[in-house]
Amino acid sequence: MATEPTGARGARSVGQSWTRPHERALAPDLARGGMLLLIVLAHAPLWLVGPEPGVSTHPEGGGVIDEAYRTVSVLLIDSRAYPLFAALFGYGLARVVDRQRAVGTPEGGIRRLLRRRGWWLILFGLVHALLVTPVEILGAYGLAALLIGWLLFRSQHAVRNGIVALALFYTVIVVLADATIGSMEDLGAFEFGLLGYSINDLVVRVVAWFGAVFGNVVMLPVPLAMLVGAWAGRQRLLEEPGRHRGLLLRMAVVGIPVSVVGGFPLALVGVVGVVDGVPLAPLISLHTLTGLAGGLGYAALFGLAGDRWQGRRSGALWLLTATGRRSLTCYLLQSALLVVLLSQTFLGVGAHVHSAGAALVAVAAWSGGVATAAVLERAGRPGPADALLRRLAYR
Repeated sequence: MATEPTGARGARSVGQSWTRPHERALAPDLARGGMLLLIVLAHAPLWLVGPEPGVSTHPEGGGVIDEAYRTVSVLLIDSRAYPLFAALFGYGLARVVDRQRAVGTPEGGIRRLLRRRGWWLILFGLVHALLVTPVEILGAYGLAALLIGWLLFRSQHAVRNGIVALALFYTVIVVLADATIGSMEDLGAFEFGLLGYSINDLVVRVVAWFGAVFGNVVMLPVPLAMLVGAWAGRQRLLEEPGRHRGLLLRMAVVGIPVSVVGGFPLALVGVVGVVDGVPLAPLISLHTLTGLAGGLGYAALFGLAGDRWQGRRSGALWLLTATGRRSLTCYLLQSALLVVLLSQTFLGVGAHVHSAGAALVAVAAWSGGVATAAVLERAGRPGPADALLRRLAYR
């Protein structure tokens, strides 16, 4: 997901496609590395076992530290990490199209490339669901790429119109979906931490995965975030942040506060509980829709950071960019580590911690991915999953 060959069939071979660090802009890889931490933090509470479900993906109760972390997570992470990931994915797709055009690949070949990439991501997602967790995003992003990929060959005006149309569509869909889901008393009652590998569990994994793919693409604004990211990729917002500093600053200054304000009512419910007579569905809708602004604001913030620190490749920056360059590999690895640590099928830590403890486990899982990326970076090697996806997509 992080790097792409600069030619298709007959141009450069896959073996020649690994882009060296000095050839890459800082901001996109920095954003991907940071995004992976937000993703694993968002997923971690789903693997807790025992407590009653509360707001967002978090359980009820816990100590003061758990309540404080839950509030921060609802405001800054939940429904904010997914749009960031989707926007960065769309950004990458747009850059793939531009690079293929630059080396003379016919449009038909580029379209086939994007379709192969989408279908392989769906298959990666299904295998990920069966072996690790159905709480995953590769399948949804692969499907979304298939659905909106055609717009990447249209004018910027058409892309902007597509963004407006999708924004209107998802505003209606999210409100309707939350009005229905918000009335379900058992929402979030399923405990993923109890999933094993029996025949019944494998069936549950597949069903849950299909539901997640459908929900992320149809009922959550993942394709919208992806299309906004594609629009930004055409403008090279993250690769040339200095030229777009004003726009990036406005996106960050507006998007992140809007996201925090939009998440505040739901976060307040997590503190004081559900108030009689106050419907929960509108608060969930507001939280979800403003999360898009937050995710885009985070992307802009990473762009500004990349502009400020461009040329530096040491310490934490080096680790984050090494991780971002291998985002697919690190995503799969941190997902597996999270499940091994929290699931009752393995170490079972999820039965003994609450929201804050799950966050610490998530950081540990992310750190495992970072450490692996650092080893690969020193060896000058791509992430194996990233390399496999490139090989399959560009064959």
